[in-house]
Amino acid sequence: MWYDNLSENTFIKMLYKDVPPLKNLRIEEIKISREGDRITIGFDLPVFADNPPKKWIEGGYTTVFVELDFFDIQEITLRSSNNTYRGNIDIEKDDLGFININISGTVEATIKAGSGLFQSVRGF
Repeated sequence: MWYDNLSENTFIKMLYKDVPPLKNLRIEEIKISREGDRITIGFDLPVFADNPPKKWIEGGYTTVFVELDFFDIQEITLRSSNNTYRGNIDIEKDDLGFININISGTVEATIKAGSGLFQSVRGF
């Protein structure tokens, strides 16, 4: 699964019986920082958590927002055809151990990174 290719994935696995695939997402951000050595992708998961924290239930949260950080960027291409970013995200490791991220939809991106992690998972 996509989340197995990323560090700090324990919390996402606790939230879901089956972590959903990254299909038809609202992509909130694609941010390039540290002179291109760090890329952050933020998006809403397509379904709410099966096992949300008590705070999320009491707060009436209905959406899970995920922020992923990728480091040691080897390649990036980015193109948008719309100012509303929706699409699918595929995250796989190649034979050399690089993480390949492919975003397709109203925004298209390909990223090759040395490592990736869950920066945050929060409800709202």
